[in-house]
Amino acid sequence: MASKQCHIMVFPWLAFGHMIPFLESSKKLAEKGIGISFISTPRNIQRLPSIPPNLADNIKFVQLPLPSVHGLPENCEASIDLQKGKIQYLKKACDMFQAPFEKLVHKDPPDLVLFDFIQYWVPETAAKFGVPSVFFSAYSASTLCFLGQPDELQFFQKRNKIEDFAVPSKWLPFPSMVSQSPDQAAQMFRKLKFPDISEGKILGTNPNISGMSSGQRWAATLEGCDYVVVRSCMESEGAFLGCLEELYQKPILPVGLLPLSPVKNIDSHIDPNWCSTFHWLDKQGPKSVVFVGFGSEYKMPIEQVHELAYGVKLSEIPFIWILRKPDGVSSSELLPDGFLARISN
Repeated sequence: MASKQCHIMVFPWLAFGHMIPFLESSKKLAEKGIGISFISTPRNIQRLPSIPPNLADNIKFVQLPLPSVHGLPENCEASIDLQKGKIQYLKKACDMFQAPFEKLVHKDPPDLVLFDFIQYWVPETAAKFGVPSVFFSAYSASTLCFLGQPDELQFFQKRNKIEDFAVPSKWLPFPSMVSQSPDQAAQMFRKLKFPDISEGKILGTNPNISGMSSGQRWAATLEGCDYVVVRSCMESEGAFLGCLEELYQKPILPVGLLPLSPVKNIDSHIDPNWCSTFHWLDKQGPKSVVFVGFGSEYKMPIEQVHELAYGVKLSEIPFIWILRKPDGVSSSELLPDGFLARISN
């Protein structure tokens, strides 16, 4: 008699910086013969990288239509589709997944649920059916250590002002340089402590649109989950991973950095513009090219775009720049006049 296949439900937050690592982890598990149910919205699933044919039988995409929320634009199913001020509505829509998610677990109980911190309600839901829940962190162990224990994330007993986030955390048992710049410290403090913050201000007449701050979601997630999986490795963050076990008092499992799976035949799978970029890279010397990028979703203000353009031009070093067009800026305004002509020589 054949043994039952291990089944894991995977439920990332609706941001591609989270969905991609969750998908890469799913591929690794599927390679071991584990069945994966990957949960997201229809439009997000359409935009994810394709699954290798040899893993297709073990990875099933489960579509949950995004609930309608007043203030959330139509067809905006991921954070990349929205301006910062609208993310609060996406969180509220995500919270409305709780009932359909419970139906999924009831219909086909998995052996385990891998989930993201925005869906803080997953542990309670999974526990109804005796299913263990695992918080999968797309953030590094050093970032998690900087944020601190669940109580600190919820009540801010040791850090209660912006300046506290601009210095290393006091609870680390070893020297650390992990901290935030003053402007980033202000953003992190407000996002963690107050619900629905954008551009340093509480939005709208009702500042509690989703009802939970990021800190509250993180605290509830850490208190409710059974284990924590971190996108990290002992070689690069061994000390932080050890500290994390002390902070959380829960088992911590590093699963590696989970880079995108390599594509064997680049020319047949990738946009022609990228093919020309890869061929150009092949002609460059080792360690001779600068990669310029600021994350998968950051849209740099146009003034900073221009300043950075001047900087890379003055460096006279070959570079690749991944740039997302800021909202409200036309393609003709994106780069300084004559920039492309000056770097084409």
